[in-house]
Amino acid sequence: MRDLELEQILRRWAQDLVSRYTWLTIRFEYSERRGVYLVSYSPSEKIDESESFARETMEFENRMNDLYDDNAPLFCDEEELFKLSSEAEVIRYHTPEKVDQHSVPKKKKSSLAAAIL
Repeated sequence: MRDLELEQILRRWAQDLVSRYTWLTIRFEYSERRGVYLVSYSPSEKIDESESFARETMEFENRMNDLYDDNAPLFCDEEELFKLSSEAEVIRYHTPEKVDQHSVPKKKKSSLAAAIL
């Protein structure tokens, strides 16, 4: 059965990881057939080069196993142990877009905002 709290934990954890390992892509989804979340990391070439990433993910995976036992998510690199559907959530690093200050029209301040400022 889908666990929305666990899904949020996975999403926040994945977002935190990709913010620090900007080369990383994480895909995950709940598998009705297996009854657990499936999580896949890529690219494996970069994963193999990063001891800190390996250590950090192993610690998280062990905590998930301790907390969720048979219902713990399954983790792998590059979908080598399972295949995710095209509906899987994809989390990757996004650089903030730079806004050209000259091309953005300035909003007129409301009279209340003007009075406060």
